[in-house]
Amino acid sequence: MPRGSKKQNPLNLFPKSPPMMNLDSDDPPDYLPELSKFSKVTSDDSAYKSWICLYPVYFDSTKSVQRGRRVIKDIASPHPLAKDIAEIVKNIGINCLYEPHKRHPGDWENPGRVRVQLFNEDKTPFRSEVPTRKELFKRVALLLPEIQKINPQQFPPNHSPAASSGLLKDGKGSGDIGSSSTSATLAAGGQSTSSAGGLSSSSSKKKGRKGRK
Repeated sequence: MPRGSKKQNPLNLFPKSPPMMNLDSDDPPDYLPELSKFSKVTSDDSAYKSWICLYPVYFDSTKSVQRGRRVIKDIASPHPLAKDIAEIVKNIGINCLYEPHKRHPGDWENPGRVRVQLFNEDKTPFRSEVPTRKELFKRVALLLPEIQKINPQQFPPNHSPAASSGLLKDGKGSGDIGSSSTSATLAAGGQSTSSAGGLSSSSSKKKGRKGRK
């Protein structure tokens, strides 16, 4: 380093951090991400412990009762989303909390959960016309097709190894023709073809040896 030159502060090489947020200000800074209208940031969820939970799998027509479906298949919908369930519960007039990162243990490929205040603190129904879980499940299931028409979306992609194994088990157990069944058929065909090829080659080799003798 030449004499007389000032030593550079290494911290200047890093980008500056965003300014500290003033909690007393009513206007949030522009760099904060926008939250869903059903989301609520909280470190204490004890106030919602008594609320019941709704998962998309409860209303999914592609799932069996053993996989978690709670409504009859006649009123179930394919691949429902948790945010749509939250929209329905809000329209019914019941308080709800949308938790996008929660997952049902048997349905890892479709994230999201909705907490619903079905009852008041004195155990009376929050809405008199929805006195039970069964009635709530039925109302949500009947309204899901309508909101899916308004908000058409593809169901979340399957990235979970656990979910993948679950889907493969379903494909083997049921008689449905799916990608897993097709793969199994192709694999079986590949093995039979290779084994047949091996037999023909070995027989030709034997014939060659006999010819040499």
